[in-house]
Amino acid sequence: MTSTASPSVLTPSHTSVVALNGPSVSSSTSDPKCRARSASVPLHRLECVRVTKTLRRQGHRVYAVGVFLQRTEARRRLSDCVYSVSPTSKLSPEAMRAFMMAEREPDFTVERRLSAFRQLRAAVLQLVNSKEAHVKSCSDCQDLLGLLLSRQQQNWTVKLVFGGKERRFALLSAFLNDLLTLTASAEERTTSGSVAEEVDGEEKECGVRNRVAEMMQEFLKRSYQPSLGII
Repeated sequence: MTSTASPSVLTPSHTSVVALNGPSVSSSTSDPKCRARSASVPLHRLECVRVTKTLRRQGHRVYAVGVFLQRTEARRRLSDCVYSVSPTSKLSPEAMRAFMMAEREPDFTVERRLSAFRQLRAAVLQLVNSKEAHVKSCSDCQDLLGLLLSRQQQNWTVKLVFGGKERRFALLSAFLNDLLTLTASAEERTTSGSVAEEVDGEEKECGVRNRVAEMMQEFLKRSYQPSLGII
């Protein structure tokens, strides 16, 4: 005799799990590796980053890096209207933009220890130095090297260790934004087909710039905690 299975009763929490893990969700999105890849945002979609505070995580000090995505044209026009500099205003356009960014909430935040910032800078510098012949003929790599060896970057570690909190935030923010500007602009130009180096008469993308872009994406990648299916 065949036994008939009793109908199962779903609690609200079970329903949430079914909604998240049921057939409507493709296996690619539930795969942890795919989720890790989707956590990376293309650099050309990032507008800027801002380091504003430190936190304690498992006994370590981490820096909260606020990441701001590019705004839509409508939001940009609205911001320009709200934060426009009037003839009677005492604020410069740069000061007004700083004021606007101070009031704007980041789209997401990543947390990194100070050692991670130093490792990123050291890795980029080592990569550029290891491609000396290539750098001589690549304008993007020359810009990267110029950034890392600029006056603002001299004695970088000393300034970070002995500088005040606000100065440290400003240095870290400027470093990431400068690196982001160089790699994102090169990425955008490559996509449009205007950036390439010529090797034996053929065009080839700059591998150094691509690798630095990957480093930046990894550094600014948000992390997700596994969902328990509870709303």
